[in-house]
Amino acid sequence: MNYNYRTKAFSIIEITIAIAVLMCLILPTFTMMTRGSKGTILNRNEILAQQYASNYIAYCNLQPFDSDLIKETTEEKNVDKLDVTRGGSVFAKIDKLEEGFSRFVTIKDFPDSDEIPYKYKVITVRIEWQQSGEKSKRKITMCGLVTEG
Repeated sequence: MNYNYRTKAFSIIEITIAIAVLMCLILPTFTMMTRGSKGTILNRNEILAQQYASNYIAYCNLQPFDSDLIKETTEEKNVDKLDVTRGGSVFAKIDKLEEGFSRFVTIKDFPDSDEIPYKYKVITVRIEWQQSGEKSKRKITMCGLVTEG
């Protein structure tokens, strides 16, 4: 029996070319998956920021108009924790925002005037967060009204 090993085996050049072709096919797939993951995380964080802002505004709308929570502020205040009260007792504690998020609140009173016959307050909520791998912070700002009566 004569075996001709040269015709039945792959040479190192053929193996190298095969690996190079496989890498050219696999690399774009991994790149696409990585970018998709970053986009998903970015969307998730933007949705969380909007929810943190809108939840705070909704909670302020449930408070009495003269509540301590919605007293006028001359400068932004950082509100990480929030106790949900009903009838003078705390029934839920929102301990903290997710790591990396910050909530800043400004409240401005507008007294009634001849043109507008009722009092209202403008609540401005700004949420900031740091996206992993980015140097600058991202932020959203949301406003809401609380009226008397």
